[in-house]
Amino acid sequence: MIPPTIECARAMRDAGIDAMAALDTGLPAAPAGLSPEQAAEVKRAFGKAMGEIVCEVINVAVLAYPELEPDAGDWTEALRQRVRLRAEALGLAPQPAP
Repeated sequence: MIPPTIECARAMRDAGIDAMAALDTGLPAAPAGLSPEQAAEVKRAFGKAMGEIVCEVINVAVLAYPELEPDAGDWTEALRQRVRLRAEALGLAPQPAP
């Protein structure tokens, strides 16, 4: 799949970055209390999911639009925007001061 527009590609890239961050945040707690074999299996599942996100979402967007190659600042900004959008959707966004 080739994203038809740069806006589509940017949305794909940013959603992929957000998904990667969510998985990365959840990974340390996921294998807690599991046997070493179970923990390894959980870690492999997380790694597989993260690899698919990179290959099938982020890289697809960047290959179509190389100018979207993310640097550290892009990752941070994408996460800020996605968190803000989720907060707004849940009615948790800060209200402007009167």
